Amino acid sequence: MATTETNLAKPDSYSQNHSAQVIVVGASLSGLQTAYDLQQDGLSCLVLDAKSTITPDRACTAGEAVDETTHLRVCQLARRLGIKLKTRQAFGNDIVEGLGVSENGIPSLNESDRRSFIRVRANLDTLSTKVDVNHPAQMFPNYGTMSVHEIALSQGATAAVQKLVNAWTLAIFGLSSQAVSALYFLLYCKSAGGLVQVLSCMRSSDQSLWLVGGRHRLLQELAAHLAPGTVRASQEVLRIEQMESRCVLTTAVGEVFQCTKVVLAGLSMCKTVELAPELSRDKKWLKSDYMVGYSARVALVYDEPWWRQRGLSGCAMGLEGSVILVKDTSSDDDDDFECRFSLTCTLAGEQLQDMAEMTGTDRRKVILQQVQAIFGDGVPSPVDMVELDQEMSICNNSPANLAVPATRLGDLERDLWQSEGNIYFAGAETSFVWRGHNEGALASGSRVAEEVLIGLRPSLGRLESRL
Repeated sequence: MATTETNLAKPDSYSQNHSAQVIVVGASLSGLQTAYDLQQDGLSCLVLDAKSTITPDRACTAGEAVDETTHLRVCQLARRLGIKLKTRQAFGNDIVEGLGVSENGIPSLNESDRRSFIRVRANLDTLSTKVDVNHPAQMFPNYGTMSVHEIALSQGATAAVQKLVNAWTLAIFGLSSQAVSALYFLLYCKSAGGLVQVLSCMRSSDQSLWLVGGRHRLLQELAAHLAPGTVRASQEVLRIEQMESRCVLTTAVGEVFQCTKVVLAGLSMCKTVELAPELSRDKKWLKSDYMVGYSARVALVYDEPWWRQRGLSGCAMGLEGSVILVKDTSSDDDDDFECRFSLTCTLAGEQLQDMAEMTGTDRRKVILQQVQAIFGDGVPSPVDMVELDQEMSICNNSPANLAVPATRLGDLERDLWQSEGNIYFAGAETSFVWRGHNEGALASGSRVAEEVLIGLRPSLGRLESRL
């Protein structure tokens, strides 16, 4: 599916409009949701993004499973934008590399490993429910100095279960279980309703509805529903200067934009954008002290659903290599020949740095070898492989690949993502619900839009009185 270009302004048209009431930096899901809400309320808004397109030119129409109750914002927005939501038939069993078929979320383990898995999953789920999302540092004395690997060991994780736990953090953050703080992991799980809910979300078969086109379609349709020319592509913001009555943004191509309010829709920008004045004390750690994981997604397109013919759901977890999670993302629409049957692989971990330097042919070979290791011999070659993210290294468009050190949760607790003057902070990682998920991205976008509206009300009132 080609990227929706309806509202993308080309570089030669930038001189026509360099100002708006609000400028959103980053055409992420949260950024586009912010812009959409603000324009619905009658405000002028621009979205500046470093990428040349919102989604790749050949974005496969791979869908995503959603739940009507836990992903309410995603479902409501999809219906509002006219995106298909349909009930999807569940196919077969899940599989875990080296462990075989997984039933009801429990891999085929020997008795000792099975007891360990059930105990670790239940205990971490219980611990996550005890975290206060507004006051996470309260549990620092208990779990602030531990990694996810260490807390799993403390709960009796066997060697096999340790591999599974490592796959969890790689799938969520793009980071190993030894690199992620136990307390932040528990906080992440709490925002989604607990560890069991997070693991359920990884498995397509547990979800009730199918979002046709997935996150790419949400991005495309949100962009298409903005005012023409809203999204300015190829505009990497280098500097934001707050002045007395306005903010001035300078981009890498030398363009200068002005506005009253700025929204940073992604915390990774705090490392790359020069801010004047600098961030306050409780946000200074955003310049350097957090970890961005490595993740990317690749869709393998087939002529037929060979996994279903084997009695498998297509949902699988890899314990070795960079292919961590596999999901059946087939469109199941007879008229969709491009991605009629597809498996989408989530690749994660530092090995992606090496893969990013490979040729496309070598990268394809490595990925297919790892898929075969997961599913066993006889896996057919796909008719096509579509890289769903523009980079195979750090995927900043992914909503779930940022981990905050436990030592910074006290700063976060004091700050609670409040604005810095006229600069506001969005992104799935700033959400208080479903942190790092599409649902969290939409929640944070709407939250920030409301904060901006409140911040603009005095000036809007003065403008209305003059009119």
